[in-house]
This record gives sequence, structure tokens and C-alpha cells, in this order.
Amino acid sequence: MKEIFEQYGGVLITVVAILSVIAVIIFVVGQGNNSVIGQAFIRIINSFVDNANHNAGINCKLM
Repeated sequence: MKEIFEQYGGVLITVVAILSVIAVIIFVVGQGNNSVIGQAFIRIINSFVDNANHNAGINCKLM
């Protein structure tokens, strides 16, 4: 176990941190699409997808 933490400790901490951030976002957005924060995340994600699709030459909408 000690060898695993010595070898992969940084990676494990990074994965836990990323999963924690994702969990917080899901918790906040999961409160409802009508919430202010939920709508803000939806607009941010839609804007990102629209810009990525435009830059890639793809014409489709996520939501």
C-alpha cells in the first residue's frame, strides 16, 4: 500500500480533486434547471459546445 501511495499519490489526489469538483457541479446543477446557477452552467456549456462546433465546422445544437 505504501508503494502505491508513493508511486501514484499525486495522481490519486488529482483524481479525487477532479471528482470532487464534478460532484459539486452536479449537486448544484442537480437542484433544478430553473435555478440561477443551473441556468448559468447550462448557458456556459451550450456556449462552449456551440463555439467548439462552429470552430470544427459542425452545425448542431446541444440544447
